Amino acid sequence: MFSGSLQWRLVFIIVAITFVLMSVIWVFLNYKVDDIFYNDFKKSISDNYATLNISEKMTCRELLDRFQEDPVILSQFISSLKSYTIIKDGTYEIVYSSDIWYQEDKTGFRNEIMKSRNLMAVMAGASEGKGKYLTKSSKGDFYDYVIRQPLIDGDYILFFKYNRSQALSIISEFSQVIVSGMFIAVAVTIVIGILLSKTITRPIIDIIHKAENITSGDFGQVLEVKSDDEIGKLTSTFNYMETQLRNMLNELSNEKNKFEMIINYMTDGIIAFNKDGFIIHINSAALSVLEMEQCSLTFPGIMDRLGLKYELSDLLKRENLSEISENVRIKDKFFRVQFASFTDKENNVEGLITVLQDYTEQMKLDNMRKEFVANVSHELKTPLTSIKSYAETLLDGALDDRETARSFLEVIYSESNRMDRLVKDLLLLSKHDSGIKLNLTRISPIDLVNGVVARMKMSADEKKQTLSVVEEEKAPDINGDEDRLEQLLVNVIGNAIKYTPENGSITVYVGKAGKNACIRVVDTGIGIPEEHLDRIFERFYRVDKARSRQMGGTGLGLSIASEIVKAHGGTIKAESKVNQGTAIIITLPGISEETNGENDE
Repeated sequence: MFSGSLQWRLVFIIVAITFVLMSVIWVFLNYKVDDIFYNDFKKSISDNYATLNISEKMTCRELLDRFQEDPVILSQFISSLKSYTIIKDGTYEIVYSSDIWYQEDKTGFRNEIMKSRNLMAVMAGASEGKGKYLTKSSKGDFYDYVIRQPLIDGDYILFFKYNRSQALSIISEFSQVIVSGMFIAVAVTIVIGILLSKTITRPIIDIIHKAENITSGDFGQVLEVKSDDEIGKLTSTFNYMETQLRNMLNELSNEKNKFEMIINYMTDGIIAFNKDGFIIHINSAALSVLEMEQCSLTFPGIMDRLGLKYELSDLLKRENLSEISENVRIKDKFFRVQFASFTDKENNVEGLITVLQDYTEQMKLDNMRKEFVANVSHELKTPLTSIKSYAETLLDGALDDRETARSFLEVIYSESNRMDRLVKDLLLLSKHDSGIKLNLTRISPIDLVNGVVARMKMSADEKKQTLSVVEEEKAPDINGDEDRLEQLLVNVIGNAIKYTPENGSITVYVGKAGKNACIRVVDTGIGIPEEHLDRIFERFYRVDKARSRQMGGTGLGLSIASEIVKAHGGTIKAESKVNQGTAIIITLPGISEETNGENDE
């Protein structure tokens, strides 16, 4: 109990101090009582003996007579507690003794007094033996005072004895009083100690409870400072520490949340392992790569999933982890795997971070770039080859044949026009890529479609096709660049005319989809296989390359259309079935009625 409670330890210390002090007082009083009695006995003997005027010219008989002559002085030497004994020096015979014990047992008396250190000192030659020595005796302990007295008939030793029984009686009474007082003092001290210790321990207990609450995350009320002493300073310091700790934890929590938010929303997969190979953090991107909702795999399991053969212990020992880069393929995606270690404050390696960088889009862009370059080269090479071949033939003498020369020049002119269209389309796409500036005006979708259809009517008539416009419902006006939107419709309707057989039909439906304007170009052409629908808006992509070139297409029409729609904040998609026709659906943001009202004002 004492070792586990500060309060009881304080009470125990106070009680112990009280007990020790009372014990010291007890011992001191016992010693002083003994000392007082002995000093009083010695002084009384010394003073009264001096009044007897004993001289060296007296005999032993005269000495005894002198003791007997004055009853008052004799009473100072003889009582129930006091006695004197005269001993002949040299022979150490007892000449006379007033002690009752001597009358009863002379030999026993002589043997007991011979234990006295003062008597031994005088017998050894000292003139006086006045030390406060307690002699233990079966008849009762005693003190003594010894004087050597030279006389005519020789030296004699006067042995004055004082029984300690009276002093013991008084000491006993003192002891009873002190013991009683000690018990009372201890009881009072316990009460005072408990009250006093509570004033010390109560604030400490409050601090302990507050600290326990803090460990569970409860930063509640501030502790009340009840004094200006050390306990009060401790409470104030604890309150300050609690405030600082709360602020620090809040800051750490905010930083942790920011870190986790950043990690979780990174497109790269992040997996952190400790030294034992267990996952300590994995973000959602990494879980998506591994196709798992929760990951309980260890480092070897992750490496197996990625198809890599690395040991964690080997990687942790390496200093050049940044040089390791592995490319892996998971289904239809490509990932670059890299490693990095993290350390503690003492730069000891604590674990490993694995980064899964998705470079699938980069891979696709690289492939598209290569394909684009190849397509451009091919599209330019074909007409250039034709032009070169016909030009060489003309130079070799075909100029002399007027009809042949004219035919060759028409081919050269046609191929150069084809190259011109290709270059213009490429320049237009380049402008869109670099951010083309639109000249925005308010446009009526139905008027825009009617104007383009009127221009394309002749091309449709040449193939005996029916080209018509159907207004399904009133479409909202749009905010757009009229030239660009006309080019958009020319490209889409032109494609429909181009890939629709003779006697086919192309219908342009104008309506709305929610708050947006919707234009659908539906034909009864050859259609597009489903696997090609997602790619027809790519540059130079052709479903049937031979047929497209034969029809004079550059493979950039729908790409340009897609870029124009995106620049206006709209969408474009295709729906088609082979040999049944194709529908190109264009959706453009409409101008709301509220906007109309504001513009009118």
